[in-house]
Amino acid sequence: MAASVYAVLALAVTALGATIALSFAPHKATPVSVSESLIKPSRIIRTLKRVSTEKHVLEKSSCGRVWVTVHSPEIRLAHNQRLLDAVELNWDFNACSSVPRQIGLFDDRPTSWNNVLALFLVTSVEGHIITNISLGEGSLPGGWEAGVGGRGPHCLWPWVGAGDMQEIQSYNCLKIQPTWMEDNAAQINNLRIGDLAIAGTHNAGAWRFDTEISTLSRDSFVLCQDRSIWAQLVHGIRYFDFRIAYYDYYQHEDDRYWLNHNLIRVRPLVPLLREIRKFLDTTKEVVFLDAHHFPVGFYEASGAPLRHVHGGLLRIIQREFGPHLALARDFSTGAGTRGPTLQTLINADKRLLFSYVDNAIVNENNWLWPILPHLWANTNSPTHLFTYLDNAISNSPSPTARSPLFSAMAQTTPTVLDILFLRGSLRENADDVNRNVTTRLATMWRSQANIVSTDFFLGNDVIDLSILISVERASRL
Repeated sequence: MAASVYAVLALAVTALGATIALSFAPHKATPVSVSESLIKPSRIIRTLKRVSTEKHVLEKSSCGRVWVTVHSPEIRLAHNQRLLDAVELNWDFNACSSVPRQIGLFDDRPTSWNNVLALFLVTSVEGHIITNISLGEGSLPGGWEAGVGGRGPHCLWPWVGAGDMQEIQSYNCLKIQPTWMEDNAAQINNLRIGDLAIAGTHNAGAWRFDTEISTLSRDSFVLCQDRSIWAQLVHGIRYFDFRIAYYDYYQHEDDRYWLNHNLIRVRPLVPLLREIRKFLDTTKEVVFLDAHHFPVGFYEASGAPLRHVHGGLLRIIQREFGPHLALARDFSTGAGTRGPTLQTLINADKRLLFSYVDNAIVNENNWLWPILPHLWANTNSPTHLFTYLDNAISNSPSPTARSPLFSAMAQTTPTVLDILFLRGSLRENADDVNRNVTTRLATMWRSQANIVSTDFFLGNDVIDLSILISVERASRL
């Protein structure tokens, strides 16, 4: 269906930020499922020594580091073919006295160059290669596709290995981290939540339309993620930026609440809340849910809140998360605090923190967590984005902030003209940003960052880095 003028204008006047719905090209390799312990060395991350209770480790390196990501934009090939979800190989060998000479893609743990699927020369101390091999649709490994699987990290099929012509010296896999807080409990549970490093998703619910119309123009500037809420949780995302709208023409109250990207309706809210509830019911992870914006239906034209609409949402939240809700009034949330420790939340078995962007509603409902500061550059320039975030993160947290948490919104925002003239897409915008987000988190943002929220999170390594940085911070307590 051709894009309607209304849809494009609606996108433009609200300056939306998001991406096209994902489709997959199959890969010949059979995805593997491996459950193992994790060791993560890097030039900027000192090697964490862990006792492996399993047969193998998922990441190994004598110096430097390699990792796998997923290319967010589609690649146009010859003969009008398109490649989606191309596997990317990344490396940083700045700490190596001798830089590995080659890097390769494997469909299992790299043990020999004889098993490589694609091989590339390494011509710089750090960089990346976009392969012409798709991740494929696959399924979540370790039994996590439709329900709760095994604890610990698990590998999807893509592995990366690097070394000289004879020996593979470094390897890693694209992995899920469904129980990373529990796996690292002994190290991180004494951290306060404001001192954690947390991987988050911007416009987390904007991942696939559940409405009557989806067009290329809408998809390109609305959808910010390409994995479901369940899959985001399983991969290791622990912060969700929700934009909640209300439509009173539905008969049942539950059906009136949707996740939007500004004025564009994307998915019903309640089914996504139930995915989070299912995850909380069966793990010991802590999840941070942020009602960041109410674009439709929550306010009078004058700006006054419609309290029956807010009240309906709060009733749904209490009903769906009741036993898991960490009530703000029960924990340390005063200005300048860093919040409760993970151990405090786990001991109370209250592991869902719900932040609310409207101070008036928070003041009337003291169980809500107060406004969570969002470090948003509001720019379509990656250069300006990183200049802003470098400064904002270095000056955070604010001593007057009511919330112990803050989120770096690490994505660019398209302009009205970008949307009107369909210049680029949010997939392309994410590709311009995500690799630098990985580098910044590992270096300049390392000591201060709390939540880092991104689009198309598989295009960066924020999850693994956040886990490592949290463990590192805890080691200094």
